[in-house]
Amino acid sequence: MRWRLIDESKSDIFQSLAREEALARSNAKRAKKINTLRFWISGPAAVIGRFQCSHKEVNFEYCETRGINIARRFTGGGTVYHDAGNLNFSICMDQTEHYVPRTLPELYFNFIGGIALGLQEIGVPANFDAHRSCIRIRGKKVTGTAGWIKRGVSFIHGTLLINANLDHLARALSPPKDQPKYTREGGITRCIESKRDRVTTISREVPEPPSLDEIKGSIIGTIERISRCQIERGDWTSDEEGLAEALYRTHYSKPEWNLGYPAKG
Repeated sequence: MRWRLIDESKSDIFQSLAREEALARSNAKRAKKINTLRFWISGPAAVIGRFQCSHKEVNFEYCETRGINIARRFTGGGTVYHDAGNLNFSICMDQTEHYVPRTLPELYFNFIGGIALGLQEIGVPANFDAHRSCIRIRGKKVTGTAGWIKRGVSFIHGTLLINANLDHLARALSPPKDQPKYTREGGITRCIESKRDRVTTISREVPEPPSLDEIKGSIIGTIERISRCQIERGDWTSDEEGLAEALYRTHYSKPEWNLGYPAKG
């Protein structure tokens, strides 16, 4: 079975996150699923996990003054930073395929671990950290990952810090204790806090870093080797686009989804 490649060089963070969820949920609804690899890049943004409280993850004032959007994704995990130096990738798979695991640790090991090996082949000294489900270079983290497994779909997505602004990353993701507090959707106060880690970028660690196209090619090659299938460029289906638009209107364009609800008292 062939794979579909969706490559979007630049996009709005809120619409892109709506498309992430639409990709997973649309495939979960259909009998014949479309194995998909997606690349996308957004402007500056702090993206928090589904079960996190924004005031414990993000510096609101710094983000506002620097034009850094604050957004929430539909998957769990910790907060990550996006900008034009960050490549985001999504892998949506049919669980009936023999190479597709049904647990997140196995998915990360097979696919994120595979991407790390592919990066080694193009001169990036990357290693997979199974404990934290991430890729590291010389002990420092260069990816964030999260996943979603439901109704016959195994979906993982991640970030890859290529040439991101690490100063903005550090300051945007350093929340002061005295800023306004928010509850999650539905007034839930329990927060899953990010595990702090040392981060770096490929460009800082590699004297002659590979180009963006070489990195994309490496990831494509990894998926083709694992699946033994060819990946070809494709487009969104009408049902994916329709669901993405609906999710954008009802969730991703709303402060209540992204920030949460102002805490009382």
